[in-house]
Amino acid sequence: MSHRAVIYIRTSSETQGEKSSPLEQETDCLFLAQEKGLQVLHVYRDVEKYRVGNKLVEPSGSRSDRPGLLEMLSDAARDKFDVILAWREDRLYRGIRTMLMVLETLQDYKIEILLAKENFDSKIAPIRAWVAQMELDGMKERMTMGVTARLKAGKANTGQDRYGYIRIGENIRIVEEEAKWVRNIFAWYIQKTPLMQIRKRLIIANAPQKGSSIPRHIQWSRSSIQAILKSAREYAYGFKTYSRAGQTFHIPVVPIIDISTFELFVKMREENKTHPKHRRQNDYLLSGHLKCACNLTWRARTATHRNSRKGEWVERKTPISTYFCPQLHKELRPPDCPKSVSAKR
Repeated sequence: MSHRAVIYIRTSSETQGEKSSPLEQETDCLFLAQEKGLQVLHVYRDVEKYRVGNKLVEPSGSRSDRPGLLEMLSDAARDKFDVILAWREDRLYRGIRTMLMVLETLQDYKIEILLAKENFDSKIAPIRAWVAQMELDGMKERMTMGVTARLKAGKANTGQDRYGYIRIGENIRIVEEEAKWVRNIFAWYIQKTPLMQIRKRLIIANAPQKGSSIPRHIQWSRSSIQAILKSAREYAYGFKTYSRAGQTFHIPVVPIIDISTFELFVKMREENKTHPKHRRQNDYLLSGHLKCACNLTWRARTATHRNSRKGEWVERKTPISTYFCPQLHKELRPPDCPKSVSAKR
């Protein structure tokens, strides 16, 4: 047996009852390595949620896109180690698809698996993976039934709290320090304050922001403000929407804005919609091919209106076609980013 080994650790909500903390898994695997005379070169971890598209997902054993697992299999193909140490087989996979991906790597690159809590046999691995998948499906079904029963009873479920609220036990309560900023955001919007100006005011005032709602560590991103505005009906009529197993549930909460504010917001939202008299068709030959210093793909647009010297939104005599950088936050835009260029040919 070669002495080069790595450790793989995985935890998710599906294993909360198995007492397999990351520290316990690593400790047991290190003990196994010492027992077998192996040198541990690296520890791969899938212990936190990760982003797939626009969604944060748990590192479930049934998922084949786990970052730590993919990195480990990639390093195996580069001949960086010879042995994988794991706590149990279900730390590596809980489904047929992921199992096949792991076993194929083992076979192609002569990698060996050693488990701290059980023996590994590649011949019966498919059967154990199938059993683990059935067990996981059963756990998910029972969890869904339990959550659905709670929601039908009007009890709050886990999940991210909307700005202005916090879940305490089975109830959702107002966070007044956040609620006042919700009211300010709607008041400013009704006064026709631009979104980026609203953002600037929130940052200057050091308005609190929920940690889980700060995408890419941007303070008061435009999307965070838009999310609050899009929840206007919930803020006005006092409910939080949950979806589970194809059903929708509305849990009552205390409203943060009044109905008159909501009606003014809806009216202003409608007024802000632009309906051009005619659509100008442009052939943007470089659309989707240009990249700026932000490493973002440039987009194309035709500007039909502009801000006048008096601050009024007026129609241009001649529409202007441009390619532009889609980065909205100037603190993330490098100095050499031109922001936009003319699309004239």
